[in-house]
Amino acid sequence: MDRLAGWARTSLPASLPEILEHRAAQPPRLAFRFLPDGTGDELVDWTYQDLAEHAGRIAADLLGRELTGRRVVLALDPGVHYVAALFGIFRAGATAVPSFPPTGKRAVARFASIVEDCAPDVIIADTRLESRVGQFEAELPESVSRPQWIFVDDAYFRGAAAPDPEPPRLAGPALLQYTSGSTGNPKGIVLTHENLVSNCVTLEENMGYEPDRVGCTWLPPYHDMGLMGTLLLAVHGGWPLVLLSPAHFVQQPYRWLKALTDHKVTISVGPNFAFDLCTSSVTDEELETLDLRLLRQVFCGSEPVSRATLDRFQERFGPRGYTETSLIPCYGLAEATLYVSGKRSGTEVRTRLLDKEALERGSVRDADPLGAAATARIVSCGAVAAGHEVLIVDPESRRPAGAGRVGEVWVRGPNVAAGYLGRPELTAETFAARLADGARPSSGSEQTYLRTGDLGFLLDDELYITGRLKDLVVIAGRNLYPQDIEHSVRESHDRLRGSAVFSRPGEAGEELVVVAEYRGTARQLAAEGGAVLDAVIAAVTADHGVRPADVHFGPVGAIPMTTSGKVRRDATRKAYAQGTLKKLALATDDKPLSAR
Repeated sequence: MDRLAGWARTSLPASLPEILEHRAAQPPRLAFRFLPDGTGDELVDWTYQDLAEHAGRIAADLLGRELTGRRVVLALDPGVHYVAALFGIFRAGATAVPSFPPTGKRAVARFASIVEDCAPDVIIADTRLESRVGQFEAELPESVSRPQWIFVDDAYFRGAAAPDPEPPRLAGPALLQYTSGSTGNPKGIVLTHENLVSNCVTLEENMGYEPDRVGCTWLPPYHDMGLMGTLLLAVHGGWPLVLLSPAHFVQQPYRWLKALTDHKVTISVGPNFAFDLCTSSVTDEELETLDLRLLRQVFCGSEPVSRATLDRFQERFGPRGYTETSLIPCYGLAEATLYVSGKRSGTEVRTRLLDKEALERGSVRDADPLGAAATARIVSCGAVAAGHEVLIVDPESRRPAGAGRVGEVWVRGPNVAAGYLGRPELTAETFAARLADGARPSSGSEQTYLRTGDLGFLLDDELYITGRLKDLVVIAGRNLYPQDIEHSVRESHDRLRGSAVFSRPGEAGEELVVVAEYRGTARQLAAEGGAVLDAVIAAVTADHGVRPADVHFGPVGAIPMTTSGKVRRDATRKAYAQGTLKKLALATDDKPLSAR
């Protein structure tokens, strides 16, 4: 047994950079395997010694700039250099700010907002961005100090200073995790070294010990699930992790499943849309090359888990050894470092068949399997993490919602972050929520909770998530969940891809607006637009009992998305209201229209 593994917590040092130092002092073992081209044709293998050495060179560079206790934005491409720079920042006693390379108009604008908010001393970026510093800094207000830049590639590590022989210097905070911006502008979440380790420990309570564990991820390393749920977890647990870039996965989802096969992966992770992509894009020829029998745990989170998605994935990949007991639907958010709840490993995925009309009224009631009423299939996100508490609260009265009622999810425990950087009022509102007087738990002690902004319910000691509070569409007293309507829109016609729905004020109250991305040319839409429109209206009306007041067709890429692939419904709503949301118009040529 690995004496430094997560389940043997008494032998572990107190922080992740110290854990890396301990692992590097042991006999060489594989830590990370990077697939630079997304396939097995090229491999970059790093042991813990390799990782510690590369991290030490970054740390020595930062210490030479006297940056202990300061902020460093990490904007490298996904890969082993990203991991080395992250641990180098930790080792130097600086605060890491994980980010993404500022390439592309949208990315540059969002990156500039992060830099403006956290005022870093240094930005670590790939050498390919060296010539674009002036262009980026032009996006910053005059009042923002210009940071230093460190440009990293293989040559940098060969020429950088030797690692500092001193023990790691720990900063407080360890990390600023910026939110994906699905409901507003990015906010920096303050995470301590204790938060990071606590998240690893609670995940390992779910995962258990497996001596042959091998992981694989393509998730962005600047996203909470890709960073805390894979990179840091693997170092804490002491098992090797295979890395692919998000771009290589999106270009060809088959690469993820082929990596699971080729590298004998036992544990992986992906949001709901990744399973849909694999089901729809993997060819029959590619399918024959896959062997998923060793995959024992695959976490699925970051967005509501669709029962229909799971069914399609099981049908497609079951013959190649995939079993649904390996799937672990889970719930988490960056404000809780990551992990809040998850299905127990090896157990069946629990799906509740609920009365849809009752659910729209905020009531949890089992559907009559023989009845004609509409039903909703809600997938359980499992048991709440050890050492944590979840309450379901009426967001207006701030009183417990009661058994069988939908409410806002409130969380308390060691994974919960300290708050938002530089936003004391928002921190107090979000991270220090209290129940109304006279509505405290039976313990009698007044506790503070994290308000997640997510809606859900507890049933049989398991958590079920139904949607986002701010995204909820309320029409005629019914709570309509946008992701359900968006699913109906996408399924209504094979020309439609992305979708976003929201409400707007109308003469008779709130009315529904549907935005749909059309895969095709303006000429094609002109020819078949009536049929596509009829299909959308029919599907939404039949599935949800409400007729859209407007259907807006845009080109692929028109709908704003977060860096982790979530729909930014509030941004879509604002662009629609302002008349700036891209719309397909009639064209004289047959050139495909795209906002990207």
